[in-house]
Amino acid sequence: MDDWEQTTTMSHRELSHYVSDFSRYRVAVLGDLMIDRYVWGRASRISQEAPVPVVAVQHENAVPGGAANVARNVVSLGAKAEVLGVVGDDHDGRELCRLLGECQVDTSQVLVVPGRRTTVKTRVLAANQQVVRIDYEDTEALPAAAYRQLLGRLERRLQSGEIDALILEDYAKGVFTRSFIKAAIALANRYQVLVTLDPHPSHGFNVSGLALMTPNRAEAFVLAGIGYQPGINDPCRDRPLRRVGAALQRKWRVSQLLLTLGAEGMALFGAAGEDPVHIPTRAQQVFDVSGAGDTVMATMVLALLAGAPASAAATIANYAAGVVVGIVGTAAIEAAVLRQRLQEEE
Repeated sequence: MDDWEQTTTMSHRELSHYVSDFSRYRVAVLGDLMIDRYVWGRASRISQEAPVPVVAVQHENAVPGGAANVARNVVSLGAKAEVLGVVGDDHDGRELCRLLGECQVDTSQVLVVPGRRTTVKTRVLAANQQVVRIDYEDTEALPAAAYRQLLGRLERRLQSGEIDALILEDYAKGVFTRSFIKAAIALANRYQVLVTLDPHPSHGFNVSGLALMTPNRAEAFVLAGIGYQPGINDPCRDRPLRRVGAALQRKWRVSQLLLTLGAEGMALFGAAGEDPVHIPTRAQQVFDVSGAGDTVMATMVLALLAGAPASAAATIANYAAGVVVGIVGTAAIEAAVLRQRLQEEE
């Protein structure tokens, strides 16, 4: 097996400098918008009606989720963000736009689709442990008119010259079809805007023109059409992982492929002929991995826009993910916290 590179040789002070440049950029996020709702409580007894815990609710909160959480992360990292996607003509859709507005995310390009439910994921937690998740969603494809409207809005925003990158976030909630994602990528390429994708394993679109794709290990095996094999706690000797990375590069022809590996860190596959790069995890403690992939995408894209080499950008994103997994609930990381985390490692 060829050698793997071991992350970037840049100092943490140099990495922190890229983070300081994030505020120069504006990112559009197109994809499945949703609300992540949390119900927090205590579970001290079992129900007499069924063998399930009874959760006495103490408080509730809601935050942007899915593609909306990526935009939230972009803003918390100091950049500007806008979202393109759909919500229903319902209370949840209005709440989601309000939550995004409070995060300083531009929602002017969000399309309201009558008769469609806004996606909501409600998690019930007791003692910081998830007891159950309840999903409200409509996952069928959008009406043809909605796709035309979204593409029209996207093209107008790209034509404006204000957009530096387009992030596509696929959670298989109905926004993406193969023809729609191909059209969105083609528009970004026409206007020379960096375009990236966080894919869903059920959508083997195999499209080209992407600068970056960020599946996790399980998603990568499915997308590559290779039977899943767990990690061996040594990515550099993980032959199935290497085979999956090569297969995805052939199928999708993506410039940079970043595989997130949980406790094993990340693996970055670049151009043909380049050795992959292993980035060890930087998480100090792990409470909740929900939303970590959103943080990785937002941070990686901003670092690339700031001029960081791909391996350095992945290292910065790895540090950012290491922070958010230490927080229960979908979280966003602030630029100041990320810079401090990097400087602590100096």
